[in-house]
Amino acid sequence: MLIRLYMFHPSTAALGPGKRFAIWTQGCNRRCPGCISPESRDLEGGEEWDTDELAEIITNTAGIEGITISGGEPFLQAQALCNIIELVRNSRNLGVIVYTGNNYPELKEADDIYIKKLLGYIDLLIDGIYQEEYNDGKSLRGSSNQRVIPLTERYRKDLGLYGQEGRAVEIIPQGGGQARMIGIPPKGFIT
Repeated sequence: MLIRLYMFHPSTAALGPGKRFAIWTQGCNRRCPGCISPESRDLEGGEEWDTDELAEIITNTAGIEGITISGGEPFLQAQALCNIIELVRNSRNLGVIVYTGNNYPELKEADDIYIKKLLGYIDLLIDGIYQEEYNDGKSLRGSSNQRVIPLTERYRKDLGLYGQEGRAVEIIPQGGGQARMIGIPPKGFIT
């Protein structure tokens, strides 16, 4: 099975508790003003990856506590994400955090077996569209309308990390004078 990715990074501390394997899916139907990754919107953009291969990379990445999935819109590729998480959890007990522009009640009511299945694999869901006017600079979410919803007990003790003053970003050199930013930047960080 294939999944279309904007990018991934094997270890970051900027997207949740502990060191995390970060995945950004490719494709989003929303056009949120001020989107941090408008390049991830194109449904045909990014790069296709075999889900078995990506799961193996995640499984073999040492020192990570979990996976953080963002986008694009992850729920547009729910089946492929389910496949990856199933394969990884056959070998390792990694936590799963997902950022989505959808609202949790909408996802629960969706008429899609893979959306419901993916919800069952998620430990912590950050839901809601990014709204630039509600960007308050607080940690681990883009705007204050977004909710942090524990779907299991795994990260309940870490809920205080979300909505604190200040944000963390990591700048990762990519070679050729290029760099990638990981995390949610403070308002005005990118001009």
